[in-house]
Amino acid sequence: MTSDKVLIGKIINAHGIKGDVKIKSFTTIPADVCSYSPLLNADGKELKIKLRSSANSDVIIAHIEGIEDRTIAETMKGTEIYTLKSSIIDEESDEILLSDLIGFKVLDENSSKIGTVSDIFNYGAGDILEVQLYGKEKTALLSYNDYSILDQNNEQGFLKIDSKHLLES
Repeated sequence: MTSDKVLIGKIINAHGIKGDVKIKSFTTIPADVCSYSPLLNADGKELKIKLRSSANSDVIIAHIEGIEDRTIAETMKGTEIYTLKSSIIDEESDEILLSDLIGFKVLDENSSKIGTVSDIFNYGAGDILEVQLYGKEKTALLSYNDYSILDQNNEQGFLKIDSKHLLES
């Protein structure tokens, strides 16, 4: 499930009376959300966003071109902000985004098939992979870190894991 667009932020509220908005950034450096080009909404419409301020959190204050008052800014609440994958990663590199792991095969330390990465979560303490187990209707969870992942092959699309870190439900 590869998409050309990558979710990098979400408008969470209006800010002030001049049409500024609060954006929850999903980028490593929150202010970077405004530095990518193009910036798009879910429908693919381009948004011109200018950073107003950023604090020591993942929320920034920004201005969207064409939004000049609070009432209009409030209608933007919930708008997801995307950029193109090619704006983030050079297509010639072997880097991938975390979301690209969805669909990767999961193998144990003996290279036996365990399942497939079906989703990715982050509740603030690190990335967690959901693994759909082969031959079972249930899933398992796995922390995405150096302790759990023994090998990652992006070209062949698999993760070799330390199975003692796999948490079955």
